Amino acid sequence: MIFALATKEGRLVAFASAADATSRCREAGAREALWLFFSDDGSPLEARFAPPTKGRKSKAASGSYILQRALSGLWLQERLAQVKQVEGCGPASVAELVELLKINRGKRAAAGL
Repeated sequence: MIFALATKEGRLVAFASAADATSRCREAGAREALWLFFSDDGSPLEARFAPPTKGRKSKAASGSYILQRALSGLWLQERLAQVKQVEGCGPASVAELVELLKINRGKRAAAGL
């Protein structure tokens, strides 16, 4: 599961996969940090953009980015005050989100990641 936070609206969307998230969250929004991404345990993800190719306009085609674990940044748990609404294929409320993040963080810690 991947979480995407629409920073202006405070809407948190849960996606089944990174591919779903990158196909639904426009590249321009990701570039301008209108969308922030997090893994299922709340750790930050960063958008990595494909370099423009010759003959293309300066903007790359929509969906031409991938999500990778960020080396630094605030976790979703640290941004909960920004979350006004939760939707998508995961938790239905902030309280359910908090519980899910605790469970997934525990699994990550137990795996030694």
